[in-house]
Amino acid sequence: MRLSYLAALALSTLLVNANVVEIVEGLPYVKVEAEGKTYKIERAQDPNGYLTNTFALTSRPSPPFFIEPFSVDEGIETYGELEVLDFISKKQGIFIDARLGNWYAKSAIPSAVNIPFKLFLSETTEREKILKDLGAAYTKSGKWNFSNAKTILLYCNGAWCGQSPTAINALIEIGYPKSKMKYYRGGMQAWQLLGLTTIVPKETK
Repeated sequence: MRLSYLAALALSTLLVNANVVEIVEGLPYVKVEAEGKTYKIERAQDPNGYLTNTFALTSRPSPPFFIEPFSVDEGIETYGELEVLDFISKKQGIFIDARLGNWYAKSAIPSAVNIPFKLFLSETTEREKILKDLGAAYTKSGKWNFSNAKTILLYCNGAWCGQSPTAINALIEIGYPKSKMKYYRGGMQAWQLLGLTTIVPKETK
């Protein structure tokens, strides 16, 4: 009898430890397709793991690294990790890493495309191309038409980073619909703190 109890206990422990760290109950990973590859986003399985890179820092000099408000602007949704996973796995729009290229080259969230925030700040041929790629059209009157603009989700390094909020505010100024912009405030720091998968991009675009 005691042997059966110990066997059952061992089996129970094994089953519990088989999925020590899930995204939510019953969801161990989410598959995301990008650039012809399939990425499996999951949480790190080491229960004793902790951050050792730059995102382990708790404090950064301010200015410029003040804590950003939860909401960039009224009408723009702020996302958490589960909303981000839903957005990218269901391909609900374009997932934008708004950080400068040197940050993106070190690590990024799978399926994100790098469009550095500075490219949204001034009227250049590069910004014009980006906006057209996002579904906007430049009218003969010299104004942008965003009626066919794509839904975009932007992120940067975390709650202390102003790169994606700066990009969002610049887009608001030129008329990009707020209803078609989402903000992942947690960014890379929160993503990595939860042990979620990151990749090292092959190249910065």
